[in-house]
Amino acid sequence: MSADLIIGIVFSLIGGLMALIAVFLFVRTRMFISNAQEVKGTVIRMVYSHSSEGGGGYSPVYQFKTIEGRLVEKQDHLSSNPPMFTEGQTIDVLYEPANPQNARIKKWMSLYFLPLLLGGMGLIFGGIGVVLLIFRLLDSLNI
Repeated sequence: MSADLIIGIVFSLIGGLMALIAVFLFVRTRMFISNAQEVKGTVIRMVYSHSSEGGGGYSPVYQFKTIEGRLVEKQDHLSSNPPMFTEGQTIDVLYEPANPQNARIKKWMSLYFLPLLLGGMGLIFGGIGVVLLIFRLLDSLNI
């Protein structure tokens, strides 16, 4: 097997896998949203974390009260620099009633960033792989 054929197959498989994971995460997010309870929350602090590449970002720590009155505190997984939120800011929070620690800020980025990122990368990798396979096929047919 030639190197371009192997690269085309590997890129296609990686792209397909990324796209499948993106679809899975998108469906899981949609299921979370459909079962979630929406409440108001408050950003209580911003936490700065360094990344290994030398940069870093701010993640909001927020709290909210469940419908039952339980106070829950959670740090968001998504960070940004500059910060997306300010201390004291009121936010919309979605949480799973059976497990309030499974909560997310009701913002597009917090809900769909990872599926979009993986889906886009999957399309790029898969597209490169398919193009390489098409060129390999055309080359083998002497077209």
